[in-house]
Parts: sequence; C-alpha cells; structure tokens
Amino acid sequence: MNATQAYALSKKYTEESLIGIGAVKGAPCKVKSVVKTDGRSVVTLEWKDDLGATHTSEVYVNDGISIWLSGRQYAKNDVVINDSQLYICKTPNSDTTFDGKKWDVVIGGSGGDATLSKELTVVKAVGGISVGTTYATGTALEKIFRDMLAPVLYPTLTNPSATITATGVKLLETGSTLNTTFTVTFNRGSISPAYGTSGKRSGNATGYSLNGGAVQAGNTFNATITSAQLNYQAAVNYAAGEQPKDSAGNNYSTPLPAGSVNSNMITYEFVDAIYANTLSAETMTKQSLVSKGDGSVQFDLPATTVANPEQIDIPGSWTVSKIEVLNTLSGQWEDATSQFTATTTSHNDAAGNPVSYNRYTCNLGMALGARSVKVLWS
Repeated sequence: MNATQAYALSKKYTEESLIGIGAVKGAPCKVKSVVKTDGRSVVTLEWKDDLGATHTSEVYVNDGISIWLSGRQYAKNDVVINDSQLYICKTPNSDTTFDGKKWDVVIGGSGGDATLSKELTVVKAVGGISVGTTYATGTALEKIFRDMLAPVLYPTLTNPSATITATGVKLLETGSTLNTTFTVTFNRGSISPAYGTSGKRSGNATGYSLNGGAVQAGNTFNATITSAQLNYQAAVNYAAGEQPKDSAGNNYSTPLPAGSVNSNMITYEFVDAIYANTLSAETMTKQSLVSKGDGSVQFDLPATTVANPEQIDIPGSWTVSKIEVLNTLSGQWEDATSQFTATTTSHNDAAGNPVSYNRYTCNLGMALGARSVKVLWS
C-alpha cells in the first residue's frame, strides 16, 4: 500500500482512533467490495451514522496515483488527497481549491507518519482484524490498514511420512515361502502455502532401513518371507528442513530438525488350506486360502450320493462353532450343525509336513441336491 492509498482509507479512522472512513465519530466502517475495472480499483466503503442510516462511498484508485471519492462532484464527508494533505468535504461542491471554506484538513504529511492518537481496541471485525485486537497509541495507520486489508497469513505445516509396499500376496500356506521386494516411499511433508520456500517440511531422505536393520541409501529391500517373520516396517532418516515463512516473508515456527519416521506395517499370515468335495462328490479339493480371522467360509457343494456325502476338512487348530445351510426358499442361513459328524484326518502342508484336520461329513444318509454350506469357526 502506498501513502496515497493509506490516506484515502484513513478518513475518520484518524479522528482520535480508527473509527470509520466517511462516518461520524464512533461509527465503524467496512470495505463492502473491491472491484477492478478500467485499469483502476473501485473500493466501496459502508458505514452507519448516529441515526443508524447506512451510507456508502467509492474510492477510485487509478494507477496508484490519483484518488477521488464519488466521482468529481464531491458530497459531504467525501475524502480527497491533494498535495500530501487529506481533506474531508464539509458541504457538497465541485471546488478543488481546498481553501478551507468547504474542506476540513484531517491529516497532513506522509501517510507512513500518520499514527493513532490514543490506544484502540477493535470492537467489530474489519477485514483481517479480529474483535479484541488492541493497537497502542502511536501505532502507524499503515500497519492497521495492512492488518485490515492484507493480514499476515501463516502456512500449515505437515510432517513427513513414509509408506512401505511389497510385491506378492500377504496370505500364504503353512510351509511355503515367498520372495518379495519391499519399496519404501518417502514424503517430505509440506509447508502450505509455500510462501517463498520449497514447500517441503523436511530435507531429503538420508537413509532407509527395514525392521531395524542396517541403514542403506536405496529404498528397496529384497526378502524371503517365512513364518519366522510376519511383520515388516521401514524407517526413513531425513535431513533438517528449511525455515517456514509467513505471507509477509517473516520466519514462522521453526525448521524441522533432522530425524526419522516409521512407515506403515505389512503383516503376513500363514494358514493351513481348507478342503471340501466342491468339484465332485468323490474328490476332496484344496480350496483357496482363507484367513483365520475371516471367521467363516461358504462352500457351493454339488449333488451327492449316500456313498459320497458332503465332506469339509477344517484345520484342527480352528474351532468350528456352527455349520449352516442356505434355505433357498427364504434366502436365510439355517443352523445345520447336527447334520454333520466330525472325525479326524490329515493333509500335508506346502512343505510336505502332515497337519491334523477335522472332517465334517453329512450324516443325513441320503442323496442330496446341490446346496450351499457355511462353516463358522473361532
């Protein structure tokens, strides 16, 4: 803001305190709108007088040089800048001689030197100035107008983060292994808006590690997954960040010191496969792996005979709580636990080691059509 703009906006705010441009003493003023048109800015100011009537005036700023209010025909209380003096119109006129008969001189000298004559506490929010803000006696009006029209803004600081991903599945059969590659992605965080900085909260990554192991420069790790290690998490070391700035270019908060950040965790699960005669009544088929945490699995079983009834093999370490059958008429699952008898059997895991299973065989003693069966466990 230049001195001319500060003068034009300081009408009546300079009568003992920042009261209101174009208003009587004690009446607050606000900027109603600012419109850019024809190479100049038109600032509409609004205030109320002692009787409660609302008034508006327009300030025209042309190339930051000449200012006049409400056009060339001046109304009472209009403001005009002339030869480093700020005048208020006493009576409506088109006289620009400023001889004192029709004009009051409010401020002379440079706009940067204009100050409050006594302490001011804001009672109504204006622009960027909030209620309760106090300005001491002698505060430059330029500061007040900058606070009002161009308040200092502060960035949002977001700390850095890290993410780890891996190739391959996370659910494995007992006895198997998986060769995988972990990739760690580092996010430096942000200073938003950047306000003259790079916009990054931290410095660059200086090293990566996996599960507390040796720190390396690269962000990828090759590993063989076995049941001996189920959880994987990375850490990223980073350099100190730069000094954040506010919208005025001043230092804001402090630089983020050098440090480290942990990634999310990837967890693998090893389970024993489930078997059932889903393809034909005569053959037990290994099913797709199911997490023990799922708590249930549905089987679509084909038609069976007395000699080859429905059969489902569940790992012995899983405790079956219920077996249900889908009622195709009602669409509801119904308890059918009593229709199955449990015996023991075994299957080999992926490494060829025998695993104990509980086999649930339909005991109805008759041929059945195809039906859906659900086994629930804990």
